[in-house]
Amino acid sequence: MRLGRRAAGGGPSATRCACAIAGKAVDGAICADILVLVLRVGLICSATAAFTAAFSACAVRPDRRAAQTPLAAPSHAPAPAPPTVERRLAAMGTTLTLEVWAPTRQRALEASEAAYLAVRAVEARLSTWSDESELARLNAAPVGALQPLSAELRADLVACERWWRASNGAFDPCVGALVELWDLRGAGRAPSAPERAAAVVAGGFGAGFELVEGAALRKLPHARLEEGGFGKGVGLDAALAALREFGVERALVDLGGQVVVHGIAPAQRWSVADPRDRSRPVLSWEFSEGSIATSSNSERARVVDGERIGHLLDPRSGSPAHDFGSVSVAARSAADADAWSTALFVLGPDAALELAAQRAELEVVVIELTPTGLRARASASLRGRVFPLAPDLALEFSPTDAR
Repeated sequence: MRLGRRAAGGGPSATRCACAIAGKAVDGAICADILVLVLRVGLICSATAAFTAAFSACAVRPDRRAAQTPLAAPSHAPAPAPPTVERRLAAMGTTLTLEVWAPTRQRALEASEAAYLAVRAVEARLSTWSDESELARLNAAPVGALQPLSAELRADLVACERWWRASNGAFDPCVGALVELWDLRGAGRAPSAPERAAAVVAGGFGAGFELVEGAALRKLPHARLEEGGFGKGVGLDAALAALREFGVERALVDLGGQVVVHGIAPAQRWSVADPRDRSRPVLSWEFSEGSIATSSNSERARVVDGERIGHLLDPRSGSPAHDFGSVSVAARSAADADAWSTALFVLGPDAALELAAQRAELEVVVIELTPTGLRARASASLRGRVFPLAPDLALEFSPTDAR
């Protein structure tokens, strides 16, 4: 996801600093671990180290999110001052952008480094792209044997169990065997119905794993956990927690298209992409606190034997979820936004809006592909805060809101 604020009049994108990866410079800056120091009098770009970590070596990998690009504040609101420090780094197989406002540049640098290290710690704990992570070791534990858990991983899995129960199984991290079966980390394949049935964990998370005090028990041979539906959200929450420990009162963190913002005033407008074209913004969303995550198949679908296969799986059937468009979810917690965007996409547009209307902590926008263009349906509470950007998008608000 390319981050850039646009002029209030809807003009071209004007990023505050241009950087480059793999030696291709933009606006003369060749950056690696990119440190962008934004001063009141202008912009200074300084590269601090060579870019040595290729995205393919990172953990969670580029995944399902549609782009969310910050737009300018509404014309009646003053634009916020530029951040004290902005950094762009590689983490979790994608780009991590940190924008930090602090009284001094040194304080902002220290806080941003702590946030980066917090994301890397989550990556080291949850990545199933590495056999050395704590989650990978749990997946490899013998069936029936207690596997000790860190307090952090236990908290992650308790949250997963909560999302699984609340979504009636639409969110379920116990899909590792299905991810392997469909070869979603490779070229993709179309497994047979008997293969799918054998890989589904009947009964879901609770049937595959049991959480006990300080440990977990793997109960079935094909029960393996996959972090793709919640890992980035956990990383973003960890980053924000680290920034708050440094007393940062205003920050923006973007991890591959999912954002978490804290203390951003006045509220900024963020765009949600066309589910068919990540580079085309179709809807803006006024937002100042919490996180927005989008689930769609715009990036990681595979074509197997001429058939397009989405990477978002329905854990109950073992097949890809119906690809109707996208679901964007706003929540105070980035992990909640991440997990719920996955669950609601699996449920489908009507069920997603119905369930979201019953949960006060969620705000939802569903974008559906139609023969005549795009149809967007938003939570009623978003009236006056979401706006169409594309002429072919029809925006309406969910008529039922239990809140």
